[in-house]
Amino acid sequence: MSKFEELSDKAMSLVGQAGDSLRHAIPATAENWLKTGVAVGAARTGAKVGVSFLRRNPAIVAASAIGVGLVWVAARQYRKKKANESIEGNSRRIEASNAAARKRATRSKRGAATAANETDAS
Repeated sequence: MSKFEELSDKAMSLVGQAGDSLRHAIPATAENWLKTGVAVGAARTGAKVGVSFLRRNPAIVAASAIGVGLVWVAARQYRKKKANESIEGNSRRIEASNAAARKRATRSKRGAATAANETDAS
């Protein structure tokens, strides 16, 4: 190694040590503030881009909003359908016996009124 390479290596190690000590010297809250500031800046830039796009292309934005709404409705109906499906299992049919099936008596007034209406209509 030449003297120049040794000096550059030594300078790089000193810069690394300085960066490490500086990183440890900054409190954690300052780092959080820095991250928050970056996030706010990104949000502001995104909002500006969104507003300019909205002003230039209102029809595309409206169509996109309608499309998102339709997808949401379809997903909601799909979830409801899935929730109402029957649970898989074994079952057997029980036939009704003759004693359980009763014949209902018809009301005479209704039958008489229907018969009278049919003769008047003819």
